[in-house]
Amino acid sequence: MSIDIGIGTSLSNGDAAHFALQAEAITAASQQVRISHPAYSWVWTHEIRCRGCNAALEIPVLASTKANADRAFAAHQSAQLDALLAADGFGSPV
Repeated sequence: MSIDIGIGTSLSNGDAAHFALQAEAITAASQQVRISHPAYSWVWTHEIRCRGCNAALEIPVLASTKANADRAFAAHQSAQLDALLAADGFGSPV
C-alpha cells in the first residue's frame, strides 16, 4: 500500500486537498531555500559562510570537521525553510 492510499483513506476530500496544498507549498519553499542558500564556504577553522545570504555560521573550534559544517549548514537551511513557511502562513512543516 502506498502512502498516498493510506493518507487518502483516512482524510476527507477537503482535508486531502489541504494536505496536498501544504505538501506543494513545502516542496516549493524547499526548492527556493536550496536555490537561495545553495552551499557554504569555509572562512576560518571555526566558521563557515552561506554563499547565498552570507550568514556566518559558527563551528566549535575543536570540532571543525566537514560533518559538523554540513550539520550547521543543514540547520541554517532548515531555519530558512521554517521562516519562509511561517511567512506564508503555514507554520512549521511538522
